[in-house]
Amino acid sequence: TLLVFSSDNGGAATLGDNFPLRGYKKTDFEGGVRVPAFVSGGYLSKKRHGTSIGDNGEYFHVTDWYPTLLEAAGIEPAYVKSTRKKV
Repeated sequence: TLLVFSSDNGGAATLGDNFPLRGYKKTDFEGGVRVPAFVSGGYLSKKRHGTSIGDNGEYFHVTDWYPTLLEAAGIEPAYVKSTRKKV
């Protein structure tokens, strides 16, 4: 089992409270971009248990889920350019 938890970025200015973070949804402040997320479960290798991203100022974007989940499944991500011809 692999459990993935991710949240939407911040509350709206009129509906949410992002305290202690500054800003709201659609702003560049941490209250608009910083959200909790984690991956857990018995499927993860022991070397991944307890590791974290962001302690040194790194960001994790939604597009980072693809290579992260592939790696957790033991698959090497491949980035292949499309051969489809434009019409």
